[in-house]
Amino acid sequence: MLQLIDKGKIYLYLFFLFILLSLHNINSINYINDFFKIKKITLESNIGNKINNEIYESLNEFYNSTIFSIKTKKIQNILNNFNIIGEYKIKKEYPSAIKIELKETKILAYYFDNNKKTYIGLNGKKIINKIVEEDLPLIVGNVNVKIFLELNDKLNKNGFKINDFKKLYFFKSNRWDLLYQDKILIKLSNNNLDFSLNLLKKIINISLSNGVKVIDLRIKDKIILS
Repeated sequence: MLQLIDKGKIYLYLFFLFILLSLHNINSINYINDFFKIKKITLESNIGNKINNEIYESLNEFYNSTIFSIKTKKIQNILNNFNIIGEYKIKKEYPSAIKIELKETKILAYYFDNNKKTYIGLNGKKIINKIVEEDLPLIVGNVNVKIFLELNDKLNKNGFKINDFKKLYFFKSNRWDLLYQDKILIKLSNNNLDFSLNLLKKIINISLSNGVKVIDLRIKDKIILS
């Protein structure tokens, strides 16, 4: 009988010990989870405060997550919704912080979409509700962002800047007319654009000096000045 009582006490002690260890484990897990829970998100940005605040609000959901459970791709998806962002870097700072560096995209030009001023960024995205003090060229015609970015790249390659031109006229034939410094209208070919721009670079200054109003480069191996 005494042996049965002793065994009963042992089982009771083991039961209480199991409960205590379980409670200790739960507290330990809760402590670890809380330790690694996101407590701070920092933005280093050259973007305006209004957009920064909107980005902060979009990232609020991560404050309820541990740093291990947050996928960088999910943060990227949120940042990609802001067309003004050109570049970003995301860094997890253990144990409980995220640092994000943001850089505003360069605004290249603008056009009017249903009478609303719309900008095109170097990132290829359309941007509205933005105040830009810089003097930018106006695109006239049905805007194709991909073709416009190709034009911008070729202009840079041949020693021009997009801001050298006051207006960019785009035609359905995928051809451009460019108004250079609000003085010379340049009619480009829709074939071999690099060759045309290279040729333009060689004659643009002397054309300005001689009061030329139109440079027509649409015909291969022929320059028409007027």
